[in-house]
Amino acid sequence: MSKWFKIAISLVISAVGLYYAFGQVNFDELWFHLKSVDVLWISLATILLIFSVAIRAERWQMLLEPIETVPFHPLFGATMVGYFGNGVLPFRLGELLRAYSISENHQVDTSAAFGTIILERILDLLGLVCAIILFGWFFPFDTGGRNIMIAVVVVSLLGFGFIVVLGSTRSHLMDRIEKWTIFEKPFAHRLLTIMNSLLDGLTSIRATKHVGQIVIHTIFMWVVYYSITYTVILATGISLSWIEVGVVLISTSLALAIPAAPGAVGTYHAAAVYVLTVLFSVGSAESQAFAILLHAVGFVPLIIIGSIYFLRSSVQIKDISGQHIVE
Repeated sequence: MSKWFKIAISLVISAVGLYYAFGQVNFDELWFHLKSVDVLWISLATILLIFSVAIRAERWQMLLEPIETVPFHPLFGATMVGYFGNGVLPFRLGELLRAYSISENHQVDTSAAFGTIILERILDLLGLVCAIILFGWFFPFDTGGRNIMIAVVVVSLLGFGFIVVLGSTRSHLMDRIEKWTIFEKPFAHRLLTIMNSLLDGLTSIRATKHVGQIVIHTIFMWVVYYSITYTVILATGISLSWIEVGVVLISTSLALAIPAAPGAVGTYHAAAVYVLTVLFSVGSAESQAFAILLHAVGFVPLIIIGSIYFLRSSVQIKDISGQHIVE
């Protein structure tokens, strides 16, 4: 499947999501709800979002520690660069940009940094699993919804289990792979080096002394995400229970995993509108206004701040091409 075909499919999915969310819109009502928003709550949500990036950067620092000790601020900047990349590039290439950004000025291989980012995303999924178990216990999802939740839980646990097993069997596995004659060739040997570096990052949690803190950071980060969703709910004046706010958080978080245009445009909005209108009987215009605001809070500040860090760095978009990322 070619790159351009994948991009086209992602754009189609986003277009379908946008059509679902805004195919029937009363612009006068939508504008009324948008201009009636409580700016103080939106400002608080934005501050919480930036705080969540700080939590993520500190957790990343602990995951990188077995490989290299990196100060907090460069990690915060690289994380912002990654969010900027995810917002403007397809296929979440911002994650590669983030890895390259931190490796440019510190003794961390790009592939090792990328390995820790993959590990970090698996930890995010485990945090989502906790949210699913908590809110799914109280909320009566239909069969389709429960099947999706179960699938996410199973995939997340299997992914983390694979990392645990990989960490314990890695030495034996790599010893066997190194004996393959193909790895005597220069390019294949270089590939093996990259694989080793990637595994260093992916299994770094087994070597860190901060497992408890990493778990706490992960839980705290999801508490902050919940708080952001709740503050935007308050800003729009929509009345939801604490359980229903959690369902909105789960649904919009799952929408981020769907292949779509950069920034999850369309899919994110569709998930928010669907949950509010179908599950909680909120008005269409109110739901559309909420979807726009929640997406904007989670997108615009990161793009602005991330672009500043990106422009101040020596990183360029071309650096995430295959020939650069493996250097």
